[in-house]
Order: sequence, then structure tokens, then C-alpha cells
Amino acid sequence: MKMNSQVLSSQTIELEKDQVSILGPKLELHDCTVISEADGRGMAFPGLRMHGGVFDQKQALRDFHFQGVHFLRVRFMGKYIGCDFGDWEDMDRSSVSECDFSSARMHDCRLLNCDMKGILIPKWPCFCLLNPAEARDFVILQQWPKKIGLILDIYTDSDRECVAVLGDAGMLAKESGLPMSEIRELLQTIPGLHIVD
Repeated sequence: MKMNSQVLSSQTIELEKDQVSILGPKLELHDCTVISEADGRGMAFPGLRMHGGVFDQKQALRDFHFQGVHFLRVRFMGKYIGCDFGDWEDMDRSSVSECDFSSARMHDCRLLNCDMKGILIPKWPCFCLLNPAEARDFVILQQWPKKIGLILDIYTDSDRECVAVLGDAGMLAKESGLPMSEIRELLQTIPGLHIVD
């Protein structure tokens, strides 16, 4: 499916499994719902502006960078693992602002070059580390359980353009064998860590 050079309002767009969906260039979606069954190989956004509406990822989306897309006041649903929102260098190319991730499941996801004040994050067991690069020195000096230390090392070994990293303590618990309550206690010691109950 290819859609470009048009402005759509209040439509539902389905990105199907096992087919390539290209949204853009010059595609504007206003208050539309995008229902995605696609994986990272099956979609590209070379010039999409999405204002309002919902992006619902029906199967876990892994290691995908939402490049070439501008999200403004979009509500995200579904599961995102290792995904990047925004842009490392050029905010004219990709951006994320005033978006609502509170209904999404997120792990190892990064928000780049954006204002976190307008962004809603999911509730615990999701956690958000704001300005991870600034927590680097703290993280390196602590003694962490091995798996947790490794993940925090990756999270904080980041450029300043990464304004937040979102992780899922449920997945950390599975990987580390530690109870979630213990993981929460460990995480809460980190400067910039934010949890919504």
C-alpha cells in the first residue's frame, strides 16, 4: 500500500501483515486511526505528518525508528520494543510532541529531541529515565545485579539528544529473575527516573 501527497481526516488506515506500507511523502493525517499489523520491515514513513488520532500497533514492533514522521498529539497503543521516536539530528525530518503513550507497552524505547513536558508515559511497570546521559556517572558507580547493570549501562550510554528511555520492569524481572518490587527500589535511586502509578 502506498499513500502520498494528500490530506486525510478521520479515516482508518490499516497497515497489513506481510505487505509493505509506505505512508508519504507529503501525507497528512488529521485525527486518523492507523491500525498496524506490520513489522518494521513492512512499513516506511518518508514524509508523514500525523496530527491527533491513534497509532495502534497490534503485534509487537521491534527495533524500529519512526524516521520521516512527525507525530503531534497522537495516542499510541500496542507494544513497542527498542523503538525510537523523534530524530537524533534533524527535527525537521522526524519529531514527536504532546503524544500520549499511556496506553502503550514500551521497553527499550527512546524519545529523541523532544519536550517531555507534553508527553504522557505508561504506568508502572513501565518506567522512564529522563536525560539518561546525565545519570551515566551515577549508574557506573553503583553495584547493580548483573542483568540490571548491563541494561542501565546501555540506557545511559547515550547522546544528549536522547531525552528519555522507557523500559518495562516486568521484562527486566523476567530477564533478571528479581521481583518487580526489588527492581523498583533499585530504579528509584537513579537521578531522573520517573514512574507513574
